[in-house]
Amino acid sequence: MSAAEVLVIFLSVALAIFLALAIVLTIFLIIIAKKIKRIAETAESSVQGFAALIANVQRAVAPAMVTRVVTDLVNRFTGGRKSKKGDE
Repeated sequence: MSAAEVLVIFLSVALAIFLALAIVLTIFLIIIAKKIKRIAETAESSVQGFAALIANVQRAVAPAMVTRVVTDLVNRFTGGRKSKKGDE
């Protein structure tokens, strides 16, 4: 065997090893990409649920805030006095 044949065999083996490693790494990257996609979908679903919760809280709190503002305005215009039956 000449040096050229040994070099061809060595390079062929190295190429085969790197090709196998590339295939394995590609498979792992595909698996990781699928897991990341699943995590992103779960996070998106959680955020949407949280947004819906916040919307419900805002709908519930809005009337209470209006009532408080109206009460504050009434107290300002009446001088902050509360009328009692004995005070006339």
